[in-house]
Amino acid sequence: MERIFIDMDGVLADFDAKVMGIATHLTGKDDPHWDAVVDLIEPQDGFYRDLKPVPGAVRAFKLLASRFDVYILSTASWHNPSSWTDKRLWVEEHLGDVAHKRLILSHNKGLFTGRALIDDRSKNGVQEFTGEHIMFGSSKFPDWESVLGYLMSNELNSLNSLINL
Repeated sequence: MERIFIDMDGVLADFDAKVMGIATHLTGKDDPHWDAVVDLIEPQDGFYRDLKPVPGAVRAFKLLASRFDVYILSTASWHNPSSWTDKRLWVEEHLGDVAHKRLILSHNKGLFTGRALIDDRSKNGVQEFTGEHIMFGSSKFPDWESVLGYLMSNELNSLNSLINL
């Protein structure tokens, strides 16, 4: 069974929506003050605990987990020690038994190998990941429906080629 890794913040959990909800003066991630604001609010205890799921993320995770060996590969904040616990509790609350013991926290995603890593950034070793980087939020993969369409069609193509042997 092929292994797929999924980032948490910005892919499963809506980090950006929480930032925008707190700092309503920001115009989005392209705002020149974005990084400074994130640096101020992200270290708060509990920041990660109540992030809302990205639209379609819970359904997508469950669907992918039914067909692939799926792990959540996230980077916890060094500036927010509660992020380690918050992320684990978030996974339990939103993904339940499907994700039981499937959370990996690492600052070097390049240590991992799999069919794909679904991530919205290229930091923390993503460029060294052995496998395909599916850039969530890009023009090719703007949402979960596009990611599912791509991965599920690839799976069907692989099955068809096995059947035609």
